[in-house]
Amino acid sequence: MKFDYKKTVKYWVESSEYDMEVADSLFKTKKYPYALFMGHLAIEKILKAIYVKKQKKHAPFTHSLPLLVEKSGLE
Repeated sequence: MKFDYKKTVKYWVESSEYDMEVADSLFKTKKYPYALFMGHLAIEKILKAIYVKKQKKHAPFTHSLPLLVEKSGLE
């Protein structure tokens, strides 16, 4: 079965957008540690979307934002 990278990119982008909405809601209710966590998760997912779009393969299994930036070829 061929890897459908476009479908995977769509998954990461939509998931990131949802997590950012949750982060926004948590921030508005002053639940700052949880808002920060969800913000980190949203950034992680958008970086994974960028990686998949550029590399056309599954994103690495990591939560490290610097590593995802590096592997995605971003500066």
